[in-house]
Amino acid sequence: MAQGVVRVGVSGLGQFSAVVSNAIEKSGKLDLVACYTRTPQKREAFAKRYGCAQAESFEAMVRRDDVDAVVLITPNAVHREQTELAARYGKHVFVEKPIANTLEDGRRMIEACREAGVVLMVGHVARRHSGNRVAKQLVESGAIGKPLMVEANLSSEQGTTLEPSEFRWRGDDLGCPGGPLMTMGIHHADTLTHIFGPVKTVFAVFNRLHIAAPIPDVTTASLQFESGMLGYIGSCFASLRTNWMRIYGSEANLVRTFVGVDRKLDPERKRSVDENTRLELIYGTGSSKPVEIPIGDPMLEQVEEFADCITQGRKPETDGESSMHPLAVIRAAIESAATGRAVEVAAVSR
Repeated sequence: MAQGVVRVGVSGLGQFSAVVSNAIEKSGKLDLVACYTRTPQKREAFAKRYGCAQAESFEAMVRRDDVDAVVLITPNAVHREQTELAARYGKHVFVEKPIANTLEDGRRMIEACREAGVVLMVGHVARRHSGNRVAKQLVESGAIGKPLMVEANLSSEQGTTLEPSEFRWRGDDLGCPGGPLMTMGIHHADTLTHIFGPVKTVFAVFNRLHIAAPIPDVTTASLQFESGMLGYIGSCFASLRTNWMRIYGSEANLVRTFVGVDRKLDPERKRSVDENTRLELIYGTGSSKPVEIPIGDPMLEQVEEFADCITQGRKPETDGESSMHPLAVIRAAIESAATGRAVEVAAVSR
């Protein structure tokens, strides 16, 4: 590490890589020094944009002496392989959600990083959005009374543009099991369990109604939390983009809505999520009260926490262990949809 700045290599240079890399570029705590993806043209364009070196293989990148850590924005099925290799070379690992497609792969990743003494952090950025942070504070302060039920949906039309060459085209563990629920719904699985605690039981129904890919494109999951509270997560791959959460309490309801960003006009999402979020308390009398939320930079906060964990020996908020429960919720939903039965989260976690 040069003067306390964490030097990172980025693997996986798809659309979302710009969002993470822009945050790294903005931070004074990290320096993007290398990149890797299988397609030479993508590597060249990325290296030119961010002024970094190109690696011809992932192993070549993690062998570099000027790389302290790697950022994995790669298909879920290769997270374990790349994490184990990075840990073998003593590199810290930031991996975009989910930690992996399977709980076994997640466990192996956690163990590899523990044995190597390196940081493993999972990119569950949604819980860092100010609307979700403030919602958690309001729930814990008793502003809605006793929380009774929560509903959340995160959907988009991205499934309509999937091509057979993309990993999300496949619905098995080598692709993206659960379709939109694993891709998008896991954001809510992490946020809701962060606010309300662990989920006990999941009952899910999946269907394929519109897209060409041979995967479910409409998914619903009903949840029973260990507290007894009930909930719902919905995610669709073929509808217009939506992102909302509704929390029902004994004294008030709380609604968090993401207004949205036109990715065609803002492909790198330069406008903060927080600037597009509305939070509102709704009372039984029909009255409502807007809740002011601070405007932050969740992605910058996330990558800088990764750097601080490396330089200061801190534990990440979203470390490997904490990221296993939201994955288990999604895996329980996948099993429930396949069997038509409610599934205990503890049973799939074994």
